[in-house]
Amino acid sequence: MRPLFGASLKMLLRDKQALFWALIFPILFLGVFRLFSFDSFGTTDLLVSIEDAQDPAQATLLDALGSVDFIELEVADAPLDLPGAEALIEDDDADAVLVVSPGMTPDQAVQATLVHDINDPIGASTTEATVSSVVTGVNLELLGGNPPIEFATARVGDEDETTFFEFLGPGIIGMGLMNFATISLAGSLSRYREEGVLRRIRATPLEPWKFFASVVLAHLALAAIQVLILSVVAELLGANVLRGGPMFLILAVLGTVIFLNLGVIVAGTVHGRGAVEGAANAITLPMMFLSGTFFPVSQLPEPVQVAVQILPLTHLLTAMRALVEGESIATQWVHLLVLAAWIAGTFVVARLTFRFDNR
Repeated sequence: MRPLFGASLKMLLRDKQALFWALIFPILFLGVFRLFSFDSFGTTDLLVSIEDAQDPAQATLLDALGSVDFIELEVADAPLDLPGAEALIEDDDADAVLVVSPGMTPDQAVQATLVHDINDPIGASTTEATVSSVVTGVNLELLGGNPPIEFATARVGDEDETTFFEFLGPGIIGMGLMNFATISLAGSLSRYREEGVLRRIRATPLEPWKFFASVVLAHLALAAIQVLILSVVAELLGANVLRGGPMFLILAVLGTVIFLNLGVIVAGTVHGRGAVEGAANAITLPMMFLSGTFFPVSQLPEPVQVAVQILPLTHLLTAMRALVEGESIATQWVHLLVLAAWIAGTFVVARLTFRFDNR
């Protein structure tokens, strides 16, 4: 049995397609998502044109704008009018320009006009609302009166909030395990059937179940290596998945058993390697997008949220993320029960559907 397992593992390691689904594909996802910053707003380059820096209103407004975190403030060398501000924006010299000018008469208010070409609806609304809020605050300060309402915020909960990439790390690992186990095992078994390997094994003294077990165990061993490598890569990129401890790795590998069973079911019910890989993708793709790999399931429509609770990847990712957040494996007993049911159910179906003949 040991030599058979070694041979199966060696063949698997030589399979470039299997290694792609196991390592390269999820590492590419980790790298691409690491390039984006989903946890913070981008900065806005704001050019401010003022005519009189000694004017209390204009000086106070300039100081207030400089205290806003996401605004990169710059003061124009010379006063601008609105056409001049529009020309600067068209030349991409600034994201936004605030033209501040005194009134035509001493009694007229200072005019502050914001000009921008920010296409992002969230960025545009945030910039407009922030500048408007700053102007309102400056007006109250200059009037010298106490505002009738004082506003403050208080945050409840853990200050060490999970970042988007920390949420994403377990999702990419679970996705990689699912794709590798289902697509690679289904493809391997289909190839063995087409090449007549399975039929010839039945003509030898080797018991078929031993060959079959060696192939499955080789995939499971590579899955263990896969989750270890992906966890280290995700940790180095900042996902902090190793906070889940050994149970995180064990849970990930155990969850892989479900996807291996699904691969056997596909190989047993669909014939032709191309058709098998297509069927495997038809199973994995919906789970990849609906089970919370990239975004929380709570963002789906409510009926879909209920439906995806059937999927094994949903429960695997939920339990993995809970471990990363410091929860005990015992608190995830509901998800573990669902995963156990999937393991038992898919094993029975796989046993009934897969045959060594060419049927």
